[in-house]
Amino acid sequence: MPFYRYECEDCAAVFKLLQQNGSSSSATCPHCGSRKAKRLLPRIGVIYKGNGYYTTDSRAKQGNAAADKAED
Repeated sequence: MPFYRYECEDCAAVFKLLQQNGSSSSATCPHCGSRKAKRLLPRIGVIYKGNGYYTTDSRAKQGNAAADKAED
């Protein structure tokens, strides 16, 4: 069973709740007891690998080299 993150609309507290997949039961805020809570999007870690993802990478030089080969 996964943990889902919720944010209370009354007190703006963020909390996690362990629920079954697909269950649509409303979450109760543990801080204020309100039943007005919305589910937040999951956090996803992204790792960029390879060239061209940083400003220090020189993508223009690679593009010019291809253009130079085409002229020859």
